[in-house]
Amino acid sequence: MTKHHKTERFKATLASRALLSAGWAILIVLLIVLAFAYILTKIDVPESVVSVVTAAALCIGAYVGGYIGARKNRRNGLLVGVLCGSFVFIVLFVLSLIFARSTEGLSGGAKLFMVMLCGSVGGIVGVNSKHTRY
Repeated sequence: MTKHHKTERFKATLASRALLSAGWAILIVLLIVLAFAYILTKIDVPESVVSVVTAAALCIGAYVGGYIGARKNRRNGLLVGVLCGSFVFIVLFVLSLIFARSTEGLSGGAKLFMVMLCGSVGGIVGVNSKHTRY
């Protein structure tokens, strides 16, 4: 196999793993937001708390997605985490524009930085975690 074919296969695998882990991250974000929504309906909270809770859910989801993607890939955790965070941001940003018709709370750039940072930390931790073989 030539060097060109190796890098081409590497990029496809890296992007597909990041996309798959972004799907898991979005699922985690939605589950956390649903749980927080249930809790917040039981108590009366100001609107600023809702923004913080959704930002926390976004960070947790990006971290888990980066962790899963890097653990599956077993190398390049930082790159997998950043790609996963970018995919999560793009999908959730488009969904928020479609359904909410606005982007309230933190600015888009701040959310992008936050998600990419959490995804990259999750990727680094995922690569460096101990792998068990059964």
